[in-house]
Amino acid sequence: MPDAAPRNPARMSAWWLRLSTRARTALAAGTAALVLSGAGAWWLHHHVYTTEMDAARGLALGQSRATALEFAGVQARDREAIGDILADSPVLIIGPDGPFASWLTRAFPEAVKELPPAPASARPAWATVRSVRFGDPAPSCRQDPSHTSTGQPVPGCLSQAADLARQTVDMAGTTIEVRSPAAPGPSAPPAGRYTVYVAITRSEAVRAADALVPALAGAVPLAALLVALAAWVATTRALRPVEAIRSRLATVDQPDSGTRVPVPVAEDEITRLARTTNHTLDVLDAHARRQQRFIADAAHELRSPVTGLRTVLEVAVAHPGRPAALGDALQATTRLQYLVDDLLTLARLDNAPEAGPDRAPVNFTELVRELLIELPHTRPGATADLTLDAPAEPVTLHGDRDQLRRLLRNLLDNAARHADTRVTVTIAARPGWVECTVHNDGAPIAESDRERVFDRFTRLDEARTRDTGGSGLGLAIARDLARHHRGTLAVAPADRGAAFLLRLPR
Repeated sequence: MPDAAPRNPARMSAWWLRLSTRARTALAAGTAALVLSGAGAWWLHHHVYTTEMDAARGLALGQSRATALEFAGVQARDREAIGDILADSPVLIIGPDGPFASWLTRAFPEAVKELPPAPASARPAWATVRSVRFGDPAPSCRQDPSHTSTGQPVPGCLSQAADLARQTVDMAGTTIEVRSPAAPGPSAPPAGRYTVYVAITRSEAVRAADALVPALAGAVPLAALLVALAAWVATTRALRPVEAIRSRLATVDQPDSGTRVPVPVAEDEITRLARTTNHTLDVLDAHARRQQRFIADAAHELRSPVTGLRTVLEVAVAHPGRPAALGDALQATTRLQYLVDDLLTLARLDNAPEAGPDRAPVNFTELVRELLIELPHTRPGATADLTLDAPAEPVTLHGDRDQLRRLLRNLLDNAARHADTRVTVTIAARPGWVECTVHNDGAPIAESDRERVFDRFTRLDEARTRDTGGSGLGLAIARDLARHHRGTLAVAPADRGAAFLLRLPR
């Protein structure tokens, strides 16, 4: 016969995973209930058996004491009276001359040999319980039934030994000290110490314990089934909020749906999941609105320079003799290039993680000084005086040098664009932070506009031309770069003009 195919653990695991959560929970709960109730049923069966056996041992010890007292009363007469005691009960009496003849000695001679008399050091009324293995009854027990003192036959010892055969039986023993009477009978046993053993059959305990088996056999599966059903119902009710969340999330792709999942009343994991989901939807909605606004603003901003460039090129084509048209075209192309570069920078920042502590060290003081030297060349029209106020020791921090350069250049370009006569850059090293303040003495920023200036495509002075006012992305990029380095950028209070405070972690 070929060997059975081995079970595939991966296939069994896949089968388990294909089950629903309710089914897995109910199956696990039912299995646990089956194991626990089965263990409880076994314990109850064992407990009943042990209790019955303890009670039987107690009764046997009491019977052995009573038999010992009865034996002490009849031993002075003759052995025939003792035979009545041993005739029809599992009693064994061991005296100074050995065991008294009884059906136990005929039926189980080997087992009787294992039962010694009480030790010499035992006190009167000494009691013990010994376990003895009883085998098959001897042939003499099957052929010679015992008789009472009256000569009337009693059932053969084979039928009496049926409960003891082929099992380990506890024997409760008691000792009694017998003295020789004044007028003993002709066949009276000698004086001395006698040990009386009474067999404790386990049939009653077994029957009492086995009586529970039919009830337990039906109760254990029923209990497991009820637990599995309860787990199924409880899991179904517990997953209702999850299903409500799922069905509500299924409509999140509908335009202007404003989808929010219901929050259960109970303060549990599902409630926290619902709140986190709603927070995530709020973030996604804000991001979607910001993206739509950005796309609309970008399209609007790109349309103007592209239209202007096309107009200049059309004039240059129509009038080849005007060399100034090429300069205008170059200027429009340069502005378009800056605008596209700013848009690409914002797109990269929106999808880039924050700068970690593994960035390279940057000499912040030297970087600011380089940009102040380059500013007159990058902005030929700027006439403001440039001043740097920094500590004597170089201030360093960890970050992306190119991104920090772009951040500072945007701040300096904005300050030079709006300054009347002076631009001042102040660097201060604080515990754990670097503070850089860029101040210009131009028009101040109203308190209501101190956050709006960092919105994309924002221009506070709408009367200015786009060529002189910029694209409205410089400060937005600067703040995003500051946040990318886990820092902050805000408008700082100033007595005159406008000041921007940049704080970066060291």
